[in-house]
Amino acid sequence: MMKKIFNKRGSYIVEAGMVLPILILSMICLVSIVSMYSTGENVFFSSCDEVLLSCVKSSVLKESISLPASIMLRARSENPNLSYVAVTDYGYLYDEGYMSDLISIEVSGKHKSPASMFFIDNLISERIMGRAFTGLYKPTPQGDSMLDGEDADIVYVFPMRGEKYHNRECAFLNPACQRVFLTQDIKNKYSPCSICKSGNSKIGESVYCFFNTGEVYHTGKSSQVDKYYVEMDKKDALQQGYMPCVACGG
Repeated sequence: MMKKIFNKRGSYIVEAGMVLPILILSMICLVSIVSMYSTGENVFFSSCDEVLLSCVKSSVLKESISLPASIMLRARSENPNLSYVAVTDYGYLYDEGYMSDLISIEVSGKHKSPASMFFIDNLISERIMGRAFTGLYKPTPQGDSMLDGEDADIVYVFPMRGEKYHNRECAFLNPACQRVFLTQDIKNKYSPCSICKSGNSKIGESVYCFFNTGEVYHTGKSSQVDKYYVEMDKKDALQQGYMPCVACGG
């Protein structure tokens, strides 16, 4: 007759042998997921940097084939855990709705991770969109139509003087100047004003151009800039109390 031996230490070993592999696999899975999300965020932020740089360069470059290559090279160099990375969609200086000069890119990749054995999706997909630095001044109040997902009806107002909004063909706009941001394209087309020393203005600073009648650009200190207009969404103009022009109807 065999004698039964009761030993609690043996049961502990059996339990540890059953639980420990599960615990190890869970830790591997958790670390892999954290690493995957970290890589995805890094790809997103580095892509945003490259798109922002491309938006700035767009003032002098009308075509750009370097953005997809620069994003993929940077993604590979900064994220060795990527098994592959590719640009699946790319648009440069295109129009969508009422927005113009848009730059967008979609980047996808795959993260090398042991978590794939748990059927966890380790694909990375990011889409970034920006607007090229064209120099146009477009205020965006709280009712901005781009955020609301609606098409905008662009009108023109005189923010310092005037209570009316106008359309592009209105005669009141012809003798007035438009406030814009200085770009290299404006510097190439217009000469700096020798009186207000607008030649000292840097790229990105506010300047004023008489697009219909003038050949120079001015600073806000110029005596000729006594009245200027800016673009605005018609809905925002109405919210701010502007009324339609009696001459053009707005």
